[in-house]
Order: sequence, then C-alpha cells, then structure tokens
Amino acid sequence: MLAGGREAAARRAVAAPKLIVVASGKGGVGTTTAAVNLAVSLARDGRRTVLVDADLGRADATRLCRVDDVYTVADVLAGRRGVHEILVRGPAGVQVLPGAWATGNLTDCEPAAQQRLLDELARLGPHADYIVIDAGSSLSRVVRRFWQAADRMLVVTSPEAASVTNAYAAIKLLAPANRRAPIQTLVNLAESAAAAAEIGQRLARACRRFLAIDVEPGCFLPCDPRIAAAGKAQTPFVLSHVAPLASDQLEQLASRLTADAGIIENFARIDSIHSRLAADT
Repeated sequence: MLAGGREAAARRAVAAPKLIVVASGKGGVGTTTAAVNLAVSLARDGRRTVLVDADLGRADATRLCRVDDVYTVADVLAGRRGVHEILVRGPAGVQVLPGAWATGNLTDCEPAAQQRLLDELARLGPHADYIVIDAGSSLSRVVRRFWQAADRMLVVTSPEAASVTNAYAAIKLLAPANRRAPIQTLVNLAESAAAAAEIGQRLARACRRFLAIDVEPGCFLPCDPRIAAAGKAQTPFVLSHVAPLASDQLEQLASRLTADAGIIENFARIDSIHSRLAADT
C-alpha cells in the first residue's frame, strides 16, 4: 500500500463516530423511546453503537435499557470517571452510558465539563460507528452544545399542536448553533402515515419560510398501545416484535442514516484523491 493509502486508512480507522442527537421541545412526546429504539436498530444493522443517556436528571433511557448505573454521565462531567470506565452493555449489544437521576443541577454544568464528555465520545472511533444522544426536551445550554457537536439531529414531536409549536421553537433556538447538521423530524403517536407526513411537511415549511432552515420530514411512530406497554416492560419495541410498523420505521431510518454516512465518506475519499492528484501535478 502506498504511503498516502496507509495514511488515509489510518485516518478512517480513528475517525470520530457519527453523532446523532435526539431531542424535542416538549416532554412526554417519546424522545427516549425514539433514541433507544434507533440505537438498537443501528446495532441490529451491524453498526457499533453507543447510547448516551443525556436527558440530565431523568435517566429514562437507562431504565428502558435495564442497565447497571453504578456510575453515570454525571461522573464523566465531574471528571471522576472516563467514558470507557462507565459504558455497559445494553440491548442488542448497544453500549450504554447511563444517565444520572436528579442529583444536583446538571443542566448548569460547566462548558469545560461538557466538552470533556464530547471529547471522550469523539475518541471512541476505534470502538463505535454511531453515538446516539438522548438529549430530552430541555433547551438548556447543555443541549445547545450537543446540537453544536451533532452530525445529525432528530427532532421528536407528537401531533398535538403545542408539541409541534415547541418543536419549531426548539429548532429556532438551537439550530443556528450548527447549520451544517441535517435535521429530521419524527412524529410520534401518529394516527396514520398520511397524518404524520402532513405534520412533518408543515413543520418543514415553517422552518424554511421563517428560519431559512431545511428540515426533512423523517419517519413516524404510530399511536399503538403496544409501544407504551413495551416501554413499561423496559423492552425496546424493535426487539419485542410487538409493533411491526413502528419497528419498520426505525429500521428504515437506521438504514437511511448508514447509507447517507456511506455517501458522505465516498465524497470525502474522492476529495482526498483529487487533492493528492493536484499535489502531484
């Protein structure tokens, strides 16, 4: 292998994992359900996946994954432990960074502490392809920093008018921090695919018209009591096979995300080849 090829291979080997931040503008719309099941879907698609329970003070993703939380994200933020020391194996082989229950005001943690967390996550490249962050519904500076670092945003809403308005408000407040990251919507508790598509398109039109921000209508989860029952049983529904339509939606989303990442990597390789050719001429 030529020296340039070895260097390119080395860069790919240590590339930072893709960071997918799942958030909402209103609690109770299913942000944790979406984040956990997306992470599991990515793992089932053969991708090494880390799930970060960063809805600070709640730890709902940790509970849904049934993982041990002796140490939590709070220990990383405080500098007491590193990410590698805390990761625990969750469903479908997902590595989970457990969340912290309400012990102190973690949403006001120092920027240096949050940057330490993000830096450690970025160094997981040799061990992870994707990192899914459950950022909850807070609009704090901590969530804003997650948006800044994201490779892709997934904004969760329900059909309720207040939820859609709050999703728009979250995008308005937080998206300017990172205009390069694609934003997709997930409509939870949808009565039908058509109803979800209409909500996603309405939100996309509003963001384009008033914010000059492109938002892509993504997937939906149906209003299905079996999804809530799986949550109460602390089982990701994509593993319990009780909600096939919802599982299919998340699996399709995971496949699109990995396909998009492959296209971007191909473009990066082409640019690298062109740069080397230009340097040799």
